[in-house]
Amino acid sequence: MKGTATGARRYARAAFDVALAKGDTGFGDDLQELARLFSSSAELRTVLTHPAVSGEKKASLIAALWRGRKPSGILVRLADLLAARDRVELLPLVAQEYNRLWNAHRGVVEAEAVSARALDETEARDLSAAVGRVFGAQVELRQQVDSGLMGGLLLRMQGRVYDGSVRARLRALRERLAGTNP
Repeated sequence: MKGTATGARRYARAAFDVALAKGDTGFGDDLQELARLFSSSAELRTVLTHPAVSGEKKASLIAALWRGRKPSGILVRLADLLAARDRVELLPLVAQEYNRLWNAHRGVVEAEAVSARALDETEARDLSAAVGRVFGAQVELRQQVDSGLMGGLLLRMQGRVYDGSVRARLRALRERLAGTNP
């Protein structure tokens, strides 16, 4: 799997460099959309990863997904390259890495908020602003619901987890009462 991640990083870096040099701001959105389609459709994954389907047919299928709208030229070339090298399965990882590079370039920090219920728009905006003030950066916030939290919030950001959930607070209280945590 390490070779897969390394390969995805290389493709993403190359695509990022080309998109940046050409000023192609639509590429990232097109790449995210293609990765979403690839991940959500078993049929599309089967066709695009099948060794008997030629690279040309895979590339034309990818181009046809945009129905009347022309995808980014960089996306078409990347899809051609991945199809020709039988590496189309890397699309979701390439998109993820590209997004990370793009956010770093813009000074945006990615964060994931896990809560017991979905945050409304105001709560999400306020949380994003508060985290941005603490870290001195704009925050791109993704949300996930985990009903097992009971309440509170868990924030994953920059490889760290900030646990303000009720479950974590109860665990800390239990440890203090048991004398295992001063």
